[in-house]
Amino acid sequence: MEKPRVVTHGYYKPYFYWMFPILVAKEQGLFEKEGVSLEVHDIVPGGQPEDKASWYSKAIDEGSRDFYFCCEWQGIYSTSQTGKGKIGAAIKSTLIKTFAVYARPDSGFTNVLDVVESGTPIAVNKNADAHYVTLKNLAEFVPEEKVTLEHLGGVEKCFKALISGHSKAATLAGPYAEAADALGYRRLLPLSRTEPTVIVFDNELGMDTVSRFLVAINKAVSLIDGDRPKYERRYKEEFRQVVEKYIPEVASKTDAIISRISLPAWADATALSREEFDSVRNFLLEHGLSVQGKGYEGSVSQPRVVSH
Repeated sequence: MEKPRVVTHGYYKPYFYWMFPILVAKEQGLFEKEGVSLEVHDIVPGGQPEDKASWYSKAIDEGSRDFYFCCEWQGIYSTSQTGKGKIGAAIKSTLIKTFAVYARPDSGFTNVLDVVESGTPIAVNKNADAHYVTLKNLAEFVPEEKVTLEHLGGVEKCFKALISGHSKAATLAGPYAEAADALGYRRLLPLSRTEPTVIVFDNELGMDTVSRFLVAINKAVSLIDGDRPKYERRYKEEFRQVVEKYIPEVASKTDAIISRISLPAWADATALSREEFDSVRNFLLEHGLSVQGKGYEGSVSQPRVVSH
């Protein structure tokens, strides 16, 4: 029997919600059934750094990570900045519709214009989805030079900054946005996002391995759709562990928060289209947020994903 191709990944639990189908695929042995062995380790015990492009590239070079999961903006920025890795898949989920700018109840803000006009920084994760989706949405009705952003790291750090009072406003998404709702924080502005999450693979991984990997993910999506009550319990269990380890400040309110959290829905992993790539790349270039890079052909691969 052919030995499974080993694929390594560094898992950071606070971002479990984006990667949940990968978590399910591993727990249900779906990767092994496709001839892939996924090895997971903790690569970011202290949280993600601001310079994620170099961090991702270094992890691939050192062999500690064969792929990374990120927003489309970050995927295009990182591959353009370092020339390492190719976007092998795009996955849309209902999570992309959960972004919003939140404020503490004692902030005095009633809408996002209050934040902008007061010069108050909005906490975001630099060069990640929260950064770009906030900038893109506010630019539709507020001059860009008036928007102040504060780069604090991952979304869990932005959430913690809001809890502690370090930040009066922050962009949150997924279970962190639901947690903010449960805690009575003010949702000042829902943010519109249509761009998918992407998986960037090491070029050395090989198209056959990437295709097998993606088939396993799509089978996991089918499993989740087939028994949503079961996987909602698993999803909530993972977030409970996040609260215990990373956000103990709200541990006493975990049950109230968990009751507000819902299981997202995921579409199948597919190849990123040229139109999607060009739209995001042009936005990044227009705002001076990325270099030219290698373009679509040099940044995106087209793996063969067998129908499941």
